[in-house]
Amino acid sequence: MTSSEISQPFSEPLKVFVVNPLAPASQLFIVKMMSGVVFGENQLIDMYLIVYINNIRAAEAFILEIESCAFSCNNSIKVSSDIPRVTDGDVFCFMTDFDNPNLMLFNEENIEDQFNALYLIIKLANSFSWPSELDDKEGETIKKNNHEKKNIKHAKTGKPLPAKERKPIFLTDGLVAIDILYSMSSNMPSDIYFCPTPITAIAKSVLGDYLNVHCNVINDVLVWAANDDVFHIEVERPLIIHDEVDGGSHCNENNIIGKDLLESLNLDSTQFSASWLKKELIEKVASSASKNPYGCIYRAVEFSKTLRDIWLTRIHDDGKKVYNNMGVISDGSLGTIKGYAYVLPVVFSNGSWSVNKQFENDIHLKQEIKRMNQEVTKRHQEMISHCKKILHENIINQSLKDEDASSFTSKY
Repeated sequence: MTSSEISQPFSEPLKVFVVNPLAPASQLFIVKMMSGVVFGENQLIDMYLIVYINNIRAAEAFILEIESCAFSCNNSIKVSSDIPRVTDGDVFCFMTDFDNPNLMLFNEENIEDQFNALYLIIKLANSFSWPSELDDKEGETIKKNNHEKKNIKHAKTGKPLPAKERKPIFLTDGLVAIDILYSMSSNMPSDIYFCPTPITAIAKSVLGDYLNVHCNVINDVLVWAANDDVFHIEVERPLIIHDEVDGGSHCNENNIIGKDLLESLNLDSTQFSASWLKKELIEKVASSASKNPYGCIYRAVEFSKTLRDIWLTRIHDDGKKVYNNMGVISDGSLGTIKGYAYVLPVVFSNGSWSVNKQFENDIHLKQEIKRMNQEVTKRHQEMISHCKKILHENIINQSLKDEDASSFTSKY
């Protein structure tokens, strides 16, 4: 589906909040979004750049650059240092600029920048509260907006979109920010948080190099992960899309790659097998991921792709399903710990998602999920401890108020 096919689904502009918009990755992402790559060329956007007060002048200069490009999606763009509410926007984007957004690893070289990003996310999380706890005036505004959405027509079919409330999207660049936002906020639903993962792309790249084929001929890759160190990968059978294998069960370990194709690649069953996929492939992917692929271009591209995939099934009421691997707050499926952040294979449909359970009976996967649960629990506890330590010691940011620290630590 091309960007032109994601025609304008709503009569009103989308309200998009971008936190840390001056980071290089954020700026690239904003350009892609305003040019129609994410929501479509016909969808207008009201964008709000959330920055510290001392960064307002730099943000205003960036706004002038965006406006001078005359992007088709730009309806308005504003800068603010005020903390937004959940009801203020349709999409909330968070770029942390952590060296590795899936692991909380601080070092002395860039601790100030990472502390500022961390502190801002904590302040935002503490301010977020789901509409059930808002006052009557705000509740009436939400009710009025939902009533107006009942009459919005689908751009292609003319069929009314569902009248149910459309939840906002909270997209971050990694699992750390998801964990903080969900853990620190008040009564927020778990199904609105997402982040991209590099493991899918790395796995296809490794397989493509090993088999000497293009990545686009490799079948779907499913990923379950605690982070970039602890994860599991399965590849749909047959591994090469247009290959022919015996039998039809994806659980049959022999149905990976056809005999004729295997011979044409000068490989035998000892060089490429199900056990190779479960061990050597994962080791190669982990080695590649350890080199930290989180440059600004990667973050912007994956951020855009992930948001676009999420949005596709929210604007078309046609039952279309989108399959993807991404970071979410677990619903407890497949033996994962409910309420903790994982990368999981998810299926989007009609504005909601569920975990892909295609391999749920795989014994090896069950064992790997147990290992992931241990890692996720450990990292979550480290995150809570690290945040408390930073806030208590009041390092770097001398303007941190005592009540900011106490509002966080009172929850833990």
